[in-house]
Amino acid sequence: MVLTHPNLTMPSHHSEALLTDSELIHTFVEGFVQGRPVLLSNANLRTEPLFGSMQLIDNKEGLISTANLAQAPISAKIRPISAYWGVLHNAMTAQSFYPLAKNEQSDCYVYRYCAPSENHEMHCTTAKELWRVCWGRGYSVRSGISLDLMVWGQGSASQRQKWHALRGMECVNGQLVIKILGGTLQVDSHDLVVWARQVSHSRLSASQQDNDRSRPRAGMRGYLPLRN
Repeated sequence: MVLTHPNLTMPSHHSEALLTDSELIHTFVEGFVQGRPVLLSNANLRTEPLFGSMQLIDNKEGLISTANLAQAPISAKIRPISAYWGVLHNAMTAQSFYPLAKNEQSDCYVYRYCAPSENHEMHCTTAKELWRVCWGRGYSVRSGISLDLMVWGQGSASQRQKWHALRGMECVNGQLVIKILGGTLQVDSHDLVVWARQVSHSRLSASQQDNDRSRPRAGMRGYLPLRN
């Protein structure tokens, strides 16, 4: 079960000697999505509950992630330069938590819950990879035809917290420009972007079971539907 609202309880303890780095990270993520602080440590990593949040700390490099458990919807800031980022990112996206914003001051991505709709599949790639998908499939902004791709807004305040139909992409002055209806989003090629692709009915049945596992209950706070 995924909770997108605070559910603070007393921290739970786990056997420290048996946890590998990967197991500790996955347990940290499980505690986060359930709104349950956990106390964990091994030779390389540890977690520390702190003022309505929970931190994941590399014993050598310092803070990796801060999971907010006190405010709805719950979210987690993650440093992408950490050596453990890949494992942590995969564990978060497996629970339908995606980097929906970037904190420019701390250079952290902010992960929030976002489940796919029945006819879309979610993706999180670099902007450069999305550009390859867009142009590799022969899409042209000049056609005036809506694409079957949607992208999560990461531009100005009015463009954030919203899905946009992706109309095309181009490179301008070293930055990638994502064209959306009524405007554009500018991103660096290495920035992470969250996007969704419409799938055919033949592919829906294969992924329906996974989608059902991540579907929130009606009224659950933090749900970010694909259609606004």
